[in-house]
Amino acid sequence: MGKYIDLRCDFGFKYCMSDPIIMKSFLNALLEGDVEKITSVTFENVEMPRDAINQRGVTFDLHCTTETGDSILIEMQNSYQKFFKTRANFYIFNLMSKKIRRGIEWGKMENDITRIIGIFIMGDSLAGLNDAITCTAECNVKTGEIFWDRHRKYFINLPKFKFDAENITTKDIWINFFKNLGDMDNIHQSVYERADEGLLRLLEKAKVAALTDEERDVYEASMKRLEDEVDMEELGYKIGMEEGMEKGKEIGREEGERNKSIQIATGMKQEGLDSALIAKLTNLTLEEIEKL
Repeated sequence: MGKYIDLRCDFGFKYCMSDPIIMKSFLNALLEGDVEKITSVTFENVEMPRDAINQRGVTFDLHCTTETGDSILIEMQNSYQKFFKTRANFYIFNLMSKKIRRGIEWGKMENDITRIIGIFIMGDSLAGLNDAITCTAECNVKTGEIFWDRHRKYFINLPKFKFDAENITTKDIWINFFKNLGDMDNIHQSVYERADEGLLRLLEKAKVAALTDEERDVYEASMKRLEDEVDMEELGYKIGMEEGMEKGKEIGREEGERNKSIQIATGMKQEGLDSALIAKLTNLTLEEIEKL
């Protein structure tokens, strides 16, 4: 077990990121340039499914306020699921539906709905996301211009992230911690030089040695679920590769036998043998033989 808690597992994610000061630091680093600086974070829901591996993942519903007084609703999740792009939209619009009351009189609204941002941290790569961080929005397909600015989705693809110590940013530090904190024994001095209150608080809270015996037991169980999930993914990949190779060999054998039959049939046809007899001897169809 490493010196620091692994943020990828359910316990680590919930235990560390449910701290408002830590969460605020992460959000400001990630969303810099897209939204005004966040000054407060309120957790409206913290959900952590239990037991079953296929239910692994922690979900946060956050209500944030910026320095200009604007409100932002944030859905944050740390798991990958099948049809994830579709599910990400489901989470976003489900959060929206919670905040828009039934029977609302649209004509009397003075302001549009609060901006909603989804943040999805994935330990597995997702097709079409080739960068460590991908931000999506609703755009005009023809012009690429933002059509509706009330929502964004941020996909953090941990396998694609590469840490560049020469050009380090606070955002890089955060993504690196999500990917590697559980394996770190020492934190580079440059991190402390750039760390804000939230990052410093994280490094203290994430120390495994500071966990109680009960917390350590829960953490070990959570890591076991994460490791089992990774092992199953690797096993599935290996089996898929082996099955694919065997299938490829089978297709190759069948193609080779077919090509050989075509060569023999061609020779028979040149010798003037009857097409029906050629078909019987080579297992080719009459139509195939007529085309030779």
